[in-house]
This record gives sequence, structure tokens and C-alpha cells, in this order.
Amino acid sequence: MFPLPQARFDLDELEPAMSRDTLAFHFTRHHIDHYERTVALAHGAGLAHLPLEEIVKKASYVPRLRTLYRHAAEAWNHDCFWRSMCAGGGGEASGAVAGHIAARFGGYPRFVRRFQGAAATVFGNGWLWLTWKDDRLRIVATAAGDTPIVRGHVALLALDLWEHAYYLDHQNRRGAYIRAFLDELVDWGAANRALEDCLAGARHAS
Repeated sequence: MFPLPQARFDLDELEPAMSRDTLAFHFTRHHIDHYERTVALAHGAGLAHLPLEEIVKKASYVPRLRTLYRHAAEAWNHDCFWRSMCAGGGGEASGAVAGHIAARFGGYPRFVRRFQGAAATVFGNGWLWLTWKDDRLRIVATAAGDTPIVRGHVALLALDLWEHAYYLDHQNRRGAYIRAFLDELVDWGAANRALEDCLAGARHAS
């Protein structure tokens, strides 16, 4: 059984970029709810012994498990979202990811514009991702609770675009929320570790 999610931050650790109220509400009401529903549905489907990521992938292509997929994907997405942030984060990318951003997008400012533009394509609720697939970085937007890991992407960063992720702090100003994520919260160290794990796995497989 995959473990109960644990809060990665003290509730006020990300302030002022993300308020205590937003973090508490988001984690305890939304993330934990998806986890609990996933546990119940996975038991019913005989999949509770699997890691969460495997449940997501297996449920994604079985029509009768669509509800399980929706909750499991949201639980996994939220895990990735919390890993994508840190206190005192934000600012221009560093490490290996910075080099790939320069090669793929022509520099960090152009990456920021592409990232913000991709968010604008999400009508309603969804997620925004920085992923690695086919030996290059990609910016991917997904609708509702969908996740790119079921299509062969490795997630390096995740940004929750559901309204509950930002409304208490920014009302309907999604752009301000995205800027706060990039300028004050994003954990480039986590993205670099995810990329290194991915590349190490590829080297081992070959």
C-alpha cells in the first residue's frame, strides 16, 4: 500500500508566496481526499498492493477503472506539485535543467513566456508540467486531473491550475499565481534530481 501523504512544509513555510490558509486547505481537503478515495477504489480493484504510480498507469487504459484513474492521478499529481516547490525557491533555473532550457527554449525568459502561454491554453481546471520525453524538455498542459506520465513523460515539475490552488491568495488572477510559483517557489533542485534519476535509469536500461 502506498503511504499516506505527509505535509512537506510547515503551514506557513511558503508565505507570502503561498499562504498558510491555501496550503492547509489544499493539502488537507483536496490532496488527502484524493488519496483516501484512491485507497478505497484500489482495494476494490485489487490494486492496492501497487505503488501509486503503477496504479495510475494501469487504471489509465481500463475503462471500468476511470474513476480510480481520476483520483489516483490527482493524488500523484499533488505529490509532484509539492515536490516542485521549496521555501526560498524561485528564480532562474540552475543546474542541468538550465542548460536544457537554454538549448530547448532559447533561454530562461523565453521559457517563462512559453510556460505562461501554455497555462493560458488550459480552460478551466488542469495542470501544467515541465517534463522530459524523447531526450528533450517539454512544457505540457493537461486538463482536469490528467497526467502526462501515462504517455511516457517523466515529470520534472508540476503546477496545479485548479482554482482551489490559488483563489484564496490571488482570486481569479491565475497569471499572478504562476508568476509567484516561478519567482518565489519553484524548486529547481528537485527538477534536476528528477532529470538525473531519469537519465541514470535510461543509462542503466541501455
